Amino acid sequence: MILDDGRPITVESDHDRIGRGAWARLFASAIVGDEGSTLAERARTLARDGGVHTVSIERGELSAEVERCFVTLRAAPVPPRIWSAVVRSARTESLQAGVEGREQSVHLEHTMRFEWDEPLIPDRAGLHRECSCHGGASCEHIAALAYVVADQIDRDPSLLLLWRGCETAPEPPVEKAEAAAPAGDEPWEAGELPAPRPLRPLPVGAVLKSLGPSGIRAGVGDLSDVLARAYASFARG
Repeated sequence: MILDDGRPITVESDHDRIGRGAWARLFASAIVGDEGSTLAERARTLARDGGVHTVSIERGELSAEVERCFVTLRAAPVPPRIWSAVVRSARTESLQAGVEGREQSVHLEHTMRFEWDEPLIPDRAGLHRECSCHGGASCEHIAALAYVVADQIDRDPSLLLLWRGCETAPEPPVEKAEAAAPAGDEPWEAGELPAPRPLRPLPVGAVLKSLGPSGIRAGVGDLSDVLARAYASFARG
């Protein structure tokens, strides 16, 4: 998906930071890092002055031309089985609006990070960054693309879902079982039950991660650390 036709994208922001919503802020900070640095300031200037153009958002990859450099940002997409389970379990309005890309749901980001161990906005270790300027994993061109995309996420949150491979597929219709009509003195019999849905696969230690530290000391660490190692050992067999 190309966001422009080769013309520069202009970021309009009256604030020092670019990106207002929760997803946009997490995205920018994950890629830029120290937003008070000189590098970040140069990147914001590039983003505001139209130095970023030909921005493309595809499943697992962002790319653009920044000045005369070609920049790419990659992250492994969210596994389909996890996203499908998240969509099925989205019962609250906040989660539903998030999975549909209508708003930057903090609830959805928290659920995916702590219950599924698959954050919607990857940590820095999960991001692969490249720039043809050979400035390494951090340069003003990469940061400028991050700011432009963060601004676009504020305009349309579904762009982040597109990049993460989170495609919301409609639930297949459940066929209604037809009840057998009673005949004479025959006992009444119901129709067949629909096939059960697959169980939701929780990652090892998901409950511990969502609860956080217990405050109970066990040896040199917290009790939750000891239990996490025990759960991992049980899972291995």
